[in-house]
Amino acid sequence: MYTDHTALHIIGQLLIAFLFVATALINASTKFKQHLDRMVAVGVPFARFALITGFAMQIVGGLLLAFDIQRAPAAGMLIAFTVLATGIFHQYWRVEDPLRRHLHVSCIFSNCAIIGGLLLLM
Repeated sequence: MYTDHTALHIIGQLLIAFLFVATALINASTKFKQHLDRMVAVGVPFARFALITGFAMQIVGGLLLAFDIQRAPAAGMLIAFTVLATGIFHQYWRVEDPLRRHLHVSCIFSNCAIIGGLLLLM
């Protein structure tokens, strides 16, 4: 585990893992219905199954990264999750309010950076 890693690499990998695991646990326990309603509103098929699958991808991928097991497939899984979640939850073109629109665009940029970090882990 973590062979040939620098201390900074380990810290970075753990922080990325923490982001996905913590977000999944918080959203699954406190915002499940809110996320489900948003997914249904934008027409995601099998929204409940997709949401639960997304939480599972975050937790499994995050834990695999945290324990440095199958790092490349785990990062790939989290990239797929991030791309899909961004497409579902950050449809800025549907948002009228300029501030909220800007926040969605900022989230897209942040998710691009997260994907960049995951690519580096691969």
